[in-house]
Amino acid sequence: MSLMCAFFTILVLASASYYVCKRSLRECAATLGVHSPPDYSPSQRIVHAHSAQNESMAKKITSLEEKLNNFEVRYRVKPVTYNFPKETAPYPPGYSEEAMNMIHNLTGTRVLNGLQPRYIHRMQLPFLVQILTHLLNDPFSLWPLYHLSGARHYMDFVIGIPTVKRDKQTYLFTTLTYLIKALSAEDKRSVVIVILVGEPDVTYILKLARQIEIMFPREISDGVIEILAPSPAYYPELEDLCPTLGDSPKRAMWRTKQNLDNIYLMAYAISKGVYYLMLEDDVTTKKDFLPEMKGYIKTTTEKTPHWIFIEFCQVGAIGKVFRTRDLLPFVTYSQIFYSNMPIDWLLESYLADRVCSIDKKSLCPAAAKKYKRLEKKSCAESKLRVRPRYKVSLFQHIGVYSSLQGKIQKVQDPQFGKVQSYFPHQNPPAQKITTTIEDYYQHSIQNAYEGIDFFWGKKPKKGDTLEFWYGRPLQIKRVTFRSGNAEHITDQFYNTVVEVLPAFGDNNFTTILHFDEFGLADGDVEEEFSLVKAIRLRVNADSKYWVILSEIYIQTPDEKKT
Repeated sequence: MSLMCAFFTILVLASASYYVCKRSLRECAATLGVHSPPDYSPSQRIVHAHSAQNESMAKKITSLEEKLNNFEVRYRVKPVTYNFPKETAPYPPGYSEEAMNMIHNLTGTRVLNGLQPRYIHRMQLPFLVQILTHLLNDPFSLWPLYHLSGARHYMDFVIGIPTVKRDKQTYLFTTLTYLIKALSAEDKRSVVIVILVGEPDVTYILKLARQIEIMFPREISDGVIEILAPSPAYYPELEDLCPTLGDSPKRAMWRTKQNLDNIYLMAYAISKGVYYLMLEDDVTTKKDFLPEMKGYIKTTTEKTPHWIFIEFCQVGAIGKVFRTRDLLPFVTYSQIFYSNMPIDWLLESYLADRVCSIDKKSLCPAAAKKYKRLEKKSCAESKLRVRPRYKVSLFQHIGVYSSLQGKIQKVQDPQFGKVQSYFPHQNPPAQKITTTIEDYYQHSIQNAYEGIDFFWGKKPKKGDTLEFWYGRPLQIKRVTFRSGNAEHITDQFYNTVVEVLPAFGDNNFTTILHFDEFGLADGDVEEEFSLVKAIRLRVNADSKYWVILSEIYIQTPDEKKT
C-alpha cells in the first residue's frame, strides 16, 4: 500500500512539474519578445516569427519546443492538442481579384480541391535542402501551390509532363488527347499522368485545371490525371545565374527553370510508381504505346538488367523511361548541375560520368588523335549498353513554338505535314510599304504585311530598312515582328531595331524594340509613342544570312491579339 502511495505521489509531482515547466517555458518565450497564441502549432510559431523577419526568435522558440517535447516523452504526459491541422496548407493569401472571382465561379468542382494541398512527404528528401539551400528561406517551399490528386499510389507507370505558358499556343491538350486515346481501359488502371504546371499564377493554374477537367472528366475523377504546381518559393533567384555554354541570360533562365521543373516532378514520382516516363507538353504518341513499352522493358531487363534508362524517342528528353528506384541518383546529379546545361544534355553527361573513362595518356600527336577517336567510340558504345533504344520512336515532337519566348523548333516527323512557314494577320491598311532589301521571287514585303505570304530577302546590309507608312495617324497598342521560320531558322534579323515616327513633333524616328537572339521583336508600345505616322525596321549591321519575316502584326487598341 505504501509503495502504491509512493508511486502515486511521484506521478502527481511529475505532472505538477510538467505544467510548471511548461508554464515557465511559455513565460520564458514571452520574455524573449515572442508572443504566439497558445493554440498555434510549433510550425505556426516558426512561420509567425519568420514572417516578422525574426529568425533568431524562431530559433529560440524551436529550442524551447524541443525541451518541452523531451519532457513530455520522458514523463509520458499526454501532448497538447493543437487546433491547426498540421497536414493541410493554410489558405494562401494575396489572391488577385480575378482569382477570387474564379474560385467563386468554380464552387462545387473538383478543381478547387487542389487549392488545399497536403504536404507531400515523399518530397522531404535530404538532398533537396542540402543542395538547393534557398529552400530553407521559406518553410512552405516544398509545399505545392496546387495539387489535384486522385490518391493513386505505386502504379506501373508514372507519366510526367511539365508545362508552362507558351508564347503562341499550347499543345498540352493535343498531347493529353493522344495519350488518353492511346491507353486502353486496362492501361488506365496501371498509369498516372502527372502534369506539373511551372507557373506561380493561381488564376492560370485554375483555368488550366478546369479545362483539363472539362475535357477529361473521367480521367480526373478516376485519378488517371493529376495536376501539380510547385510553390514560387521552390525556385531560386534566376536572375543571379552564372552564364554557361555562351547562352544569353534569357536562355540560361529558361533552361534552368525547365530543369527545376523536371527535378520537382521526378522527386514526386519516386514513390508513385515502378517506372517513370519523361515527356514534354508538345508530343504525340503511337497507339498502344504502353504495351509495347512494357514488352520491351521486360526483354531488355532480362538481357541488360543494369540499364539506366531506355529510349523510346531520340529527340531531346522525350520518351525516356527510368526505374523509379534509379531516379534518386539522377535527380541528385541534376540538382548539382541544374544551372549548367539543358535537361537533355544532363542526361548525356550523367551517362558519360557513369560509364565512360576519363583517363588521358601521354602519346605522340598521331597516336593521341587515334586514341581520341577510339575513346569516343568506346564511350558511345558504353552508353548504348546502359541506354537501350527501341527499334522505332513511340513519341514524336509536334511543337513549333518553344516554351522559350521567340524560339521556333523545327518538327522533323513528316506524318504531321508541312510546318507552317508564316503567320497571317489582318493589319491596318498602309498607304505605302517600302524596303531597301531585295526580295526573293514572290516573297514580297507587301504580301507579308497583308498575310498572303512571308517576306524573304537577300542578305541585309547595314542601313537597310523596311517602312510602313499610314495616310493618317494610327493608334497602335502592340507590335510583333517575327523573323525566320522552322525551315530556315538562321534567316533572321540580327542587330535590327523597330522604330516609330510619332504623329506629332519633329520628323525623327524613335526606337521602341530590338530583335532578340531568336529573331523576335514583340512588345507593347508606350503611350507617348502610340500615335504614329510610320513604323520602320532598321538594320544596324551586315548579315551573312538571308532574312525571312514570317509574322507582321500591328495591334490597335480596339482589337484583341489573334
